[in-house]
Amino acid sequence: MLINIALFEFKTRVSRLSTWVYFLVFFSLAMLWIAAAGGLFKDAAVSFGSGKVFVNSPYALAQTVAFLGMFGLTVMAAVMGRAVQQDAEYRSHHFFFTSPISKLDYLGGRFIGAFGVLLVIFVSIGLGAWLATLLPGMDVDRLGPNVLAAYLSPYALLLLPNALLIGAMFFTTAALSKKMLPVYVGSVLMLIGYLISLQLLRDIDNKTIAAMIDPFGSSAMARLTEYWTVAERNTRLIPLEGVFLWNRLLWMGIALVVASVGYWRFSFAGFSSERAGGKGSVDGKLATNADIESPVQIASVVRRVAPADIRPVGLRMLPHMVWLNFRETVKNIYFGVLVFAGILFLIFGSTTLGGRFGTNTWPVTYQMTGLLSGTFALFMLIIIAFYAGELVWRERDNRLDQILDATPTSTWLPMLAKLLALMLVPLLLQSFLILCGMTIQVFKGYTHFEIGLYIKELLGLQLIEYWLLCALAITIHSVVNQKYLGHFVMIVYYIAVEFSLPLGFEHNLYKYGSIPPATY
Repeated sequence: MLINIALFEFKTRVSRLSTWVYFLVFFSLAMLWIAAAGGLFKDAAVSFGSGKVFVNSPYALAQTVAFLGMFGLTVMAAVMGRAVQQDAEYRSHHFFFTSPISKLDYLGGRFIGAFGVLLVIFVSIGLGAWLATLLPGMDVDRLGPNVLAAYLSPYALLLLPNALLIGAMFFTTAALSKKMLPVYVGSVLMLIGYLISLQLLRDIDNKTIAAMIDPFGSSAMARLTEYWTVAERNTRLIPLEGVFLWNRLLWMGIALVVASVGYWRFSFAGFSSERAGGKGSVDGKLATNADIESPVQIASVVRRVAPADIRPVGLRMLPHMVWLNFRETVKNIYFGVLVFAGILFLIFGSTTLGGRFGTNTWPVTYQMTGLLSGTFALFMLIIIAFYAGELVWRERDNRLDQILDATPTSTWLPMLAKLLALMLVPLLLQSFLILCGMTIQVFKGYTHFEIGLYIKELLGLQLIEYWLLCALAITIHSVVNQKYLGHFVMIVYYIAVEFSLPLGFEHNLYKYGSIPPATY
């Protein structure tokens, strides 16, 4: 039975268009990355520590697979989390749970099938990297021999263990919560761990700690190979030894513990209970017949409005709808977790603020605005991307879209309300960041606040960029019409913007909503 469920999950996922969109995107990213490093784009500045390291060397391929695999967090969340969460969303779990299958068959089959789909998607990275070495125009001085082991080794040591680790965490979270948002929050927390390890890696006293806390293993690999010669990087496979070995053992052990806890806590009865705040529940509690209104009662509430009255009624409803969407967004516990994680990362980054050759300086306001805008920018992008999808899909996720569509409401009204509600989120967070910046200054003994500079930088220049990003996110989720694929498109947008400069697209006209940097 376990094999049958795994095959069913695998065949269903492989037949979906989104799987091959993911495959094509990672294939294209790997090909462009290796092509840029191999000199195909003359203005590109991509190298692997030295221009003499071959772009298809074991060291370069390990970095490529590890880096692009890290950006596959959203794909891992969508595939592994949805493998079990979709049964609760579509109410299909009753068909499974009334069949003579065990918990091991159900969970194991779903997990193995989804993991197989991840393997299919991530094969595209190695395939794209290999085909890039065959492109005409590549610099022959940057190419070495194509060795099969150099392509397979990063999968065995990095990508597959990471997929097992992250997949186990995401699968367990979705199985216990029956929701996808906590899965995405978990992916953000893992990304934070990676970013913290990168900062710790700069401090020679913390390099071992940084290598161990990185769940992706790339920091441990960097620690292991930091003193390798060019010849070693061109020919030597990454060995499973030292801190790299301990990193892999640590995180695979954590994955085993998470999977065991998830298996122990999961129950068919608990998964079937209506406590997700959707159909059959009221405010997250099990609903009774008296709590659920009949279609006749709902229809009686909907007042028929003449076409001439729709616009003024809509304008009067707009502030209320904006406030409703905004309130439902910011009061969400996962929103608070994301913001709290961003603030912790901000505090961590402030410990080295203004340092010059080991000497600390006063945390003046222009340094604080640079810290706030730079450190929290990734969290703002994540919040905007995730909650744009939650806003666009809120009615459909809660099965209220048909009721809403049956009301005499203009199409522009809910869309505009969601956009304005999302635009209020960065306004709130930017205002909160100003308070955080001044608080950090106080704790560092500096009280010369330049509030005008805070407002100009955070509520002026940067807030407009975030508002443009809100419009882009709402548009993508509306046009793509698939929530998880929309999240992935936003991640691809971020990667494209970040790596537009190495690929030769440095002009701001190539980047949506980009402005020239302002120097204080």
